Amino acid sequence: MSAISLSANPVFHSRIKHLDTDYHFVRERVQRGDLEVVYVPTDDQAADILTKGLHSPAFVKHCYNLQLGNPS
Repeated sequence: MSAISLSANPVFHSRIKHLDTDYHFVRERVQRGDLEVVYVPTDDQAADILTKGLHSPAFVKHCYNLQLGNPS
């Protein structure tokens, strides 16, 4: 949620001075209207399959969403 707020707010904050050019690129695109940053609930975050050890129901759901086939 904080990343969404930072990308929409053009004010520079001293707490984000360590962020690199990727942040500034995204913020610029949001301001121009080329990009919309939206919140994705944890249950729908498909990237979790690549970064976390998931329980079987969530693992199968994300495999299906990513079209990885049915894990056996």
